[in-house]
Amino acid sequence: MRRLHVITEGAILLAIFLVLMLFTNYAPIIGGILLFVLPLPFLLFSIRHKVTDTLMLFFAGCILSLLIGSITNILLVLQFGLSGIIMGVFYKKQQPVGALIGRSIAYIINLLLGYIGAILFFKIDFIDDTVAMVKQSMAQSKAIFSNFSTDEEITKQYKQLEEGIELIPTLSPTIFVGTAILFAVVTHIIAVPILRRLRVSVPALKPIREWRLPQSIVWYYLIVSILLIFNPDKDTFYFMAVLNIYIILQAVILIQGYSFIYYYCYVKGISKAVPIIIVIVSLLMPLLLYLIRILGIIDISFPLRSKIAKR
Repeated sequence: MRRLHVITEGAILLAIFLVLMLFTNYAPIIGGILLFVLPLPFLLFSIRHKVTDTLMLFFAGCILSLLIGSITNILLVLQFGLSGIIMGVFYKKQQPVGALIGRSIAYIINLLLGYIGAILFFKIDFIDDTVAMVKQSMAQSKAIFSNFSTDEEITKQYKQLEEGIELIPTLSPTIFVGTAILFAVVTHIIAVPILRRLRVSVPALKPIREWRLPQSIVWYYLIVSILLIFNPDKDTFYFMAVLNIYIILQAVILIQGYSFIYYYCYVKGISKAVPIIIVIVSLLMPLLLYLIRILGIIDISFPLRSKIAKR
């Protein structure tokens, strides 16, 4: 009887996954949103049942995805089915942080495999094609603006943009990591209320105000910053590695700065809207981002929070 229940639930969840996958393929706008939901059927099944049953469901999904569409469908199953299983396993162990990390790692691996596969088998380089498309769009807009103005400031801004675009291939590891973390966090945000509504116990993550990074992060950031000062050749793997680590550390320290702002507002009884507004405004103002990173470094390096008295 129990076996019949497992098979029935697996069939229902697999059917839901396949319907979501079809929407993802043939409804671009809705499909872009559904990408965050695709792991949920496998996630729910892996929480409720054994790993062996979940893997059988996964293989069944791979086979059916090929039968109802092109070979690209199996990439969706590999990407979102596998990451859903990993998240479910960690949720079952009451480890939400592990679920986010596991989902991110699975997503990065699948992205890399998909990227390499596209180059080897289809001779398509998504990164180079994107850079070429952006360059073409910029050249067209630059030609239009040049007909109306020859301002040197505009020319300088376009030159800076072009230099930034040239760095896109170099920053591809950071882009992959950032995309993976974004998908993991959004999927977690969507999954938790659904799982709780289905009476599945999922522990909450610590609020951002309680996030604390180890002091060693500051030393890593300092070392990498010094390595960048030597201005190595931009075409080397060394420069690529150092620059990506530098940007990732900057993002991590920025999050620590936001954490301190949330902590300060919480302790002082300031409205929750204030730190949210600060985050939004800072993303539009590079100078404010720089100040928040400094705040993050101070918060990591010194016991700043213990000096803040409650209101």
